[in-house]
Amino acid sequence: MNDPYVARLSQSLRIYGADHPVIAIDLNRLESNCATARAGVDAGLEKRLVAKSLPCLPLLDQIRSLIPTSGLMTFSEPMLTALLQAEGGTDHLIGKPLPVGSAARVLQANPDAADRVQWLIDTPERLQDYLTLADQTGLSLRLSLELDIGLHRGGLSADQVASVVKTIVAHPLARLSGVMGYEAHLAKLPSLLRPQAERRCAEAYRQAVAALPYSGAGLCLNTGGSLTFQAYGATGSATEVAFGSVLVKPSDFDHPSTAAFQPAAFIATPILKTMPGNALPGLEFLPRHKTDVAVFGGHFLAQPVYPEGFSYSSIFGRSSNQEVWTGPASSIVQPGDIALLRPTQSEAVLNQFGKVLAVRDGAVVQEWETLPN
Repeated sequence: MNDPYVARLSQSLRIYGADHPVIAIDLNRLESNCATARAGVDAGLEKRLVAKSLPCLPLLDQIRSLIPTSGLMTFSEPMLTALLQAEGGTDHLIGKPLPVGSAARVLQANPDAADRVQWLIDTPERLQDYLTLADQTGLSLRLSLELDIGLHRGGLSADQVASVVKTIVAHPLARLSGVMGYEAHLAKLPSLLRPQAERRCAEAYRQAVAALPYSGAGLCLNTGGSLTFQAYGATGSATEVAFGSVLVKPSDFDHPSTAAFQPAAFIATPILKTMPGNALPGLEFLPRHKTDVAVFGGHFLAQPVYPEGFSYSSIFGRSSNQEVWTGPASSIVQPGDIALLRPTQSEAVLNQFGKVLAVRDGAVVQEWETLPN
């Protein structure tokens, strides 16, 4: 990756004194991505941020100062608990069905969670678990339905919605809050299959919404993701779209639909050792015109982007301790230089090290604590 930007970022982090693996987020790029996202969403749709993809409260605050949001999509008990306790008023749509024991602990520690959380229901059996929890706690629970609209990763089919809704409406301690239909498959299908899949997806969502009381009026009708949120309009069945990763753009989100967004998050780690002409184990008699470096840590969900020309060593293999990268013999890299990697994803990566360095105009301006997974 011949990019002067990453060389400057590496130098800035060395000057700052980065001495262990850490996430660096470029605020200039983040803010540009926020402007792009806001311009790309139909003004009539609500926007919900995916917290697992942006797992840092100051980062979320920075984004929410630029993009008005309806709330967060949250995926785990530890992160939900931390966010409920850190800020009041935020609406949380659970992004995957949580075991009812997790919900019970959250409600016990945060009684206001009954009003602030939309628990996700994917089967009639899970609905019964949550209705039993409502009976046991005496709390009125907000329940949102996970729809299978084509991804086929579980959820209710459109023809199951009416029956499930009837059960919820009949229960004195249950409130129907909305639906969530995720369709990450659409952006990744071959172009030959995509148009028909998009039509089937839209029709399945429309049918599910039509089965709701008053066709979903007043409910949270959520869909979309970082690769698809720009495709929806307020004249459709959905009332809000969700996105998150695209705002920092890890490499898994390189796609024609995100071409206007810039990578804004990097893993930074010190180079511990430099080994020009390093011999191959067992083949020391062979000359080798390569430079190896050993970095602090490794086995990251990421690809090296700096120093230029370096990649994972096929000889030494992957390591979580001091991973070896191989690059050109002409490299002048030195111990203490900062190696950079571009994450493949942001969830479970941005909070891997407990801290984020916020960078603006080439300098670290803040250190941010991250949220638990």
